[in-house]
This record gives sequence, structure tokens and C-alpha cells, in this order.
Amino acid sequence: MAVKKKQALCIASVASNLDNFNRGNVEALQGLGYEVTIAANFCSQEDTNPKHKTDAFAKEMREKGVHIVQVDFSRNITKAGMQMKSVLQVRSLCKRGFELIHCHSPICAAIVRAAAQPYRKKYGTKVIYTAHGFHFYTGAPLKNWIFFYPVERVMSHFTDVLITINREDYKRAKKHFHAGKTAYIPGVGIDVNKYQSYQVDIEKKRQALGLREEDIMLLSVGELNVQKNHKAVIKAVSKTKDMRLHYFIAGIGMLQSELFEFAKKLGMEKNVHFLGYRTDILELCKAADLYIFPSLREGLPVALMEAAACKAPVICSRIRGNIDLVKTENCLFNPKDEDSLKGCLADKVSGKSRQKVKQDMQAIVDENYERVLHFDLSIVKRRMRMLYKEVR
Repeated sequence: MAVKKKQALCIASVASNLDNFNRGNVEALQGLGYEVTIAANFCSQEDTNPKHKTDAFAKEMREKGVHIVQVDFSRNITKAGMQMKSVLQVRSLCKRGFELIHCHSPICAAIVRAAAQPYRKKYGTKVIYTAHGFHFYTGAPLKNWIFFYPVERVMSHFTDVLITINREDYKRAKKHFHAGKTAYIPGVGIDVNKYQSYQVDIEKKRQALGLREEDIMLLSVGELNVQKNHKAVIKAVSKTKDMRLHYFIAGIGMLQSELFEFAKKLGMEKNVHFLGYRTDILELCKAADLYIFPSLREGLPVALMEAAACKAPVICSRIRGNIDLVKTENCLFNPKDEDSLKGCLADKVSGKSRQKVKQDMQAIVDENYERVLHFDLSIVKRRMRMLYKEVR
């Protein structure tokens, strides 16, 4: 008679979180003998991945023996109907008797930890929560502290392991929260060697993007939303009055039309390029003369790690998470200060050829690359496997 496998659940608000950040966790759990279920909203309009990618991910997981459950989560706290529906769905899901639950996303994690509490007490179910960047942080709006901080502090009582992915969050959670264990894991990890070893014909790529020899390619990768702060870069580029600068944005999101109209209003419609969802991010990073990461809030950004692993020259906002990856002061700017961003950009490109931009930043590029090696996927996988073994 076959022995029943232990049951583990990985759950997040949207499928892209599981696709982009939890493949290694699913693999580790299966390697430890768990039968794995993943749950999220696989039909959400709020997701950052297009539907065809979500469908491909679901198909791949099923082929690997992973069970999939649809939960109608919304990342928008004001959608009360969906929130109540997801509460009932999660309560029903928890009745399956999972030995281990690993949850992600603030709203999802709060719902899951509340629903799992009876099973922690009765059956010893272990609950892990990965915070991909608390909404409260140094410099965060007061409303974030008023709402999110108390919720996370209370919910930490219902958490066996709280995983943080940047140093600021780790120090705050360790000092003020009440999880059974607080752990620091260096992000979700990337395969650094894959990015560095990949060969790209840069000139051919630039030609495909419509760039001339003297043009300087600026690149940002990220969802088109307020937090990613693309509008600030568009404005800064326009203020340089340097028509050699071409700003490419790879990503999809609700703000695309607004950003396009903003660029047009500034007379920059020929210099700002919306690439949409791309599968060639690695090639774009290698072709870029300068990678700009202007976010207002991050946990530990994969996009910035990828740029560093591709040895792209980088400037980024001076915020939590980013400063774990980029330490050079003159490559950091205040994302809320137009002059700070414009000055940082001008310092790197004004009056310089493409070759000079790269030459001036070469030492910094090498430093960023050495630092990102500490965030390699192999390190993250090893630490997550050890953590899973500890809580069994």
C-alpha cells in the first residue's frame, strides 16, 4: 500500500508571482517528498504576465504533477466582493490538511494566515510567509504605516517563518514582529551565469530597435504603474534636450496610454519607445548603454539584478532593495526629486559618446556584477531547501 505524501501549498495573489518567483520553491518541496498544490488567481486582469504565459505555466506545472487551484484574489483592497470570496475559498482550501503552507503577497498572506491558524494549533501545520517588500519602509507614506504595519505585526503571531528579502525589512521584522523565526533570503535568485554567458550581437539588436550609431539607448524594465515611476524618467530625458537619447520601456500595465500621451505632450514621442511584454530582456539589457531603474518602492528587484548580471551600466533610485544591489553614491538618485534624477542621468551621458559612457562606468559595472553573485539562484535554492527541512 502506497504511503501518502505530505502536502504542501504555495499560494499567492496572482499567477505571475508563482511563475516568476516560486518555481525553485516548488522544485525544492517536491525534492523533499511533498505533493505540491499551487493556488492563485490565474484569471486576473491585475496580473503582470500575459494570459498565454500564465496558461503555459499552468500546463508546465500540471505536467510536473503539481495541483492547481483557482482562488479569486484581488490585489486591490477596495474590491470587497472579491476579497470575501477569496476568504471563503482559502478557508475551504485549508481543510485539505496541508503540512506546510508558503504564502506570498500582503493581502493573500493575511487571508491565508488567518485561515490556517486553526490548523497550526490542531495539526501543527507550518506557515511560511515571504514578504517581497513591506509596504511600510523608510520614507513610505504615512498611510502605509497606519494600515499595513499594524496588520503585518498582528499577523506575524500566526507565522512560523517570516522570510524577508532585503536588509531593511529583515532588521525591522526581527526587532518588532513576532514570527516563530525571521529569516533573510537574498531575493528570489537569478542564474547569474546564464545572463553573463549569453552572447548578443549588440549592433544587430540596436538596428532592430531603430537606433543609429550615435544614439544612446536608455532602458527600463517593469510594469507600467505609478510605483515604477517611468514618468519621472521621461521628464528627465526631455529636460536634457539631447535627442540622441532614446528611452525604451519593456513592460505592460494600466498606465501605457497615459505615459504615451505624457511623452507626446513633451515632444518626446519619437524618443520614448514602449516595447510591451518582451521575452528578450537579456538581449535588451546587454544592448543598453544605460539601464535606469526609477522605482518608488521595491523589495529586492529581479529586474535590477538581471541588469547587473548582464553587466549593463546602471543608475537607480536610492530606495530599500535597490541599495542592497547598487552601492555607488553617484549612481543613485532620489526618485521623488526631478533634479536628482536629471542630474544623475546628465552626469552619465551628457556630451558623451556611447563608448565614453561605458568606459566611465566600467569599474562600477564590475562592482555591481561581483555583488549580484551573492544573489545567485543556487544560493537562494540552497537556503530555501534548508529552511523547508527545518520546519518539517
